[in-house]
Amino acid sequence: MTSWINLTTRLGHSISNPSDEDLKNALKELFDSKDNEHPDSWIECGSEDGPLETLSIYSSGYALYTKFSDADMSDELETKRVDNVTQESGLEIWKNLISST
Repeated sequence: MTSWINLTTRLGHSISNPSDEDLKNALKELFDSKDNEHPDSWIECGSEDGPLETLSIYSSGYALYTKFSDADMSDELETKRVDNVTQESGLEIWKNLISST
């Protein structure tokens, strides 16, 4: 069971329990930016006594999913890369992760 969901925008702003509008705005900002120094935005879904799942989306069009054993990221349990990610598909995979946790 997930206790918290955090969105971190490409410039490092953290939003707890982001709305769909927050997710859309973060992706628009990410994909509209030409700044290679801040290439990603991500969500973290976790709890103090369970796994932590992260999903980073990169402006160059891919995403990285990582599942850790706990919130301290002690052990990496799973990693997946998703290619050909757009603003629209990025929103869907973020929403899918949030709804599945």
